Amino acid sequence: MKTQNRQMPPATTGIDWRILLVWTGMGTAAALLVFNLAAGTIIPPLLVFAVLYGVGVWLTRRGGKAGSIMLGILSLLLLGVNVPFIVPALSVPASTVDFVMTGLLVVLALANLVSSVASLRAADGAGARLVGRSLVALMLVVVAVAIVGRVTYDAPVSQSGDIELAAQDYEFNTDVIEADSGEVSVFVENKDTALHTFTVEGLDVDLQVPGGTTARVTFDAPAGSYEFICVPHSDVMKGMLEVE
Repeated sequence: MKTQNRQMPPATTGIDWRILLVWTGMGTAAALLVFNLAAGTIIPPLLVFAVLYGVGVWLTRRGGKAGSIMLGILSLLLLGVNVPFIVPALSVPASTVDFVMTGLLVVLALANLVSSVASLRAADGAGARLVGRSLVALMLVVVAVAIVGRVTYDAPVSQSGDIELAAQDYEFNTDVIEADSGEVSVFVENKDTALHTFTVEGLDVDLQVPGGTTARVTFDAPAGSYEFICVPHSDVMKGMLEVE
């Protein structure tokens, strides 16, 4: 008696867009939480995003389109709202923690956005595997660039006559610094992990100070009063430079 051979369906390997969406959603939520810990302070908007990403992942695992739509919108908002912080952070690899965490968040959010759109369009899973590999490669590149940036950064030391300024806990250690007119030198120590700047728009001064290191700038200053700020955190980090 002949037996009928039953043909088994081909086994699927790798990942599809929905699986990639879940993993990048969880990765983004985790990165947001780690970012808060690394910053040494609570950043409420990032915590809210982390919780919402968790909800989006849960909805995605349940099936349907709601989770995919939610995660796509969240990634778009996360990238769009934080552009003023993302651009400065990624411009200074020597600010290691800030650069790495921002870079990883951007890569994860972009991959999550792509996965969201592709899963809604039921795109071919081969693309998901390519994006997954590219995601890992880009994350390694971010770390490598940060290491090179830190190793090659030549942190200056304070010199005689410098005005010394420190940034810690997202505050400058003083609201007012004084100097005589003419050539002015300012030495800034950044005790935070985040990138800060010493910016005096009225004098065309924009000094970037990587997290956990120092920077120094010399400029000409006529007599007068000038506001100095940290550009990424100008709402809380500001003061006055009084030149006599």
